[in-house]
Amino acid sequence: MNFKSASIQVVDRNGTIVIQDGILIESDKVCAIYDINEGFFKFECATRLELNTVLTAHHLRMKDLEEEERLCSECGVPMQEGFYFESDAKQYCSEKCLMQVITWEDYLSMHDNGNGDAYWTDWYDC
Repeated sequence: MNFKSASIQVVDRNGTIVIQDGILIESDKVCAIYDINEGFFKFECATRLELNTVLTAHHLRMKDLEEEERLCSECGVPMQEGFYFESDAKQYCSEKCLMQVITWEDYLSMHDNGNGDAYWTDWYDC
């Protein structure tokens, strides 16, 4: 059986680290997350899809240590989804943060039914 492994962290929806030093271990029969600091497997599943489903149910996700951190341009909170503006690469985690810098009408005009410069997106690695 061939195993692949990668160093990861597990974070919650706010970007708070739940598992600081984790190892994702995958083979054709198992997919698991080992917590180095605790010394045991925190999550064990048969497939990557099952593992992602379990993490999502707990409002968690894996973060590759090489992953670029995306922060809200207004409040600085780590984010995996939000409003994005191509013209200046600004991103906002919520409508509340967006409304601090632009009106909803101006956003809709820039959005242009999905054909414009501004849109809602996510950066989940599923």
